Amino acid sequence: MASFNQTPATNFNRSTPNDGNLLGSEYARLYENDAILKAEIDTLSAGLQTLETNVSNLNSTLTAAIAAKVSDVPNWAAPSTSVAPSQKATNNRIRRFVQMFSGWFVDTWITRTSAADNGWYGVCWSPQLKLFVAVSQGGTTNRVMTSPDGITWTIRTTPNQTFNSVCWSPELNLFVAVAQSGTGNRVMISADGIAWASQTSAADNSWTSVCWSPQLNLFVAISYSGSGNRVMTSPNGTAWTIRTSAADNNWRSVCWSPQLNLFVAVADSGSGNRVMTSTDGITWVTRTSAADNSWFGVCWSPELNLFVAVAQSGTGNRVMTSADGITWVTRTSAADNGWYAVCWSPELGIFVAVAGTGGANRVMTSLDGITWTYRNAAVAANVWSNVCWSPELGTFVAVSSTGTGNQVMTTGMLGKGYYP
Repeated sequence: MASFNQTPATNFNRSTPNDGNLLGSEYARLYENDAILKAEIDTLSAGLQTLETNVSNLNSTLTAAIAAKVSDVPNWAAPSTSVAPSQKATNNRIRRFVQMFSGWFVDTWITRTSAADNGWYGVCWSPQLKLFVAVSQGGTTNRVMTSPDGITWTIRTTPNQTFNSVCWSPELNLFVAVAQSGTGNRVMISADGIAWASQTSAADNSWTSVCWSPQLNLFVAISYSGSGNRVMTSPNGTAWTIRTSAADNNWRSVCWSPQLNLFVAVADSGSGNRVMTSTDGITWVTRTSAADNSWFGVCWSPELNLFVAVAQSGTGNRVMTSADGITWVTRTSAADNGWYAVCWSPELGIFVAVAGTGGANRVMTSLDGITWTYRNAAVAANVWSNVCWSPELGTFVAVSSTGTGNQVMTTGMLGKGYYP
């Protein structure tokens, strides 16, 4: 490359050869430094283009690598261990902020049009399918309805048993529903919530509730009828085995605690023994209930390490709690309504219970399971029989066994992205 001329010729006169309009040697001498600068700029430009290409390729590589590790559906049960501490702190602050307003959020319920007025008794959410499934006791070959958002519901073809409960197994990608009627076929299953198939039940008992244990890879169902056989279990939803119940009580609801490795079931009959527990779903032990109320619903909060049960009877004590499933304490309910079901939202840090009796106050909520506040249901006269939570949508969905075209209600939807 040529070097700069420190003293270029800048003075020209008529006697200079090739003078005139500086089209001769004077032109070359005058602009020789410009030519040198242009050459260097061209070299630098070519280098920058190469660098830009390399950076672009690196950016594409890093973007692909990050995308492979990032999901737009957060997994609260098993959060990523590769999240930066600063991001974790931000996530926790956002979650705490959302929880500050959880009481306000569950104070407003909205009526939704049910797909049919069948009398809905069970509802659950599948994160994998992004689908709500509800089951009913009434209707003709249409005892399931599904919804991707809790708002728009579609009827599905089913057997004609009186279905009480439905649950989802993420490990098996399977819905299982149980019924209180039918001959040898009081179970049905579905992989998508749309196509349902009857399965042979272990006994023709009145099966009221079913739940799944991921740790044991086991479904457990309980019943309010039968003689010493009011529990059945299955590893796959198709083959069921009878288990000896701890007592022949009217067992109404069962749930699983992964942290305690414990099933807990509650009943609406019995004398001082309206709770039973099991570590494996096979061997069951009665526990002293806090009161002989008609216990209809039970759920577990991993964050609070607490079971909460709700009842349809009792005076000011229609809630009981336990940290271990063994020792139970009554709590003051927000109202003496007939409470059917209770569920927990880890994201909002709140329990929600629904009732079948009372005035407009057929919902009650609690941040700790101890202090309860009543809320107004979307329809005061409906018998709200069950409630579930969708973390992905940020909404509660409750179903009713009565009502005309309005047997579903939801909270407002925080929507996808309301938490990290």
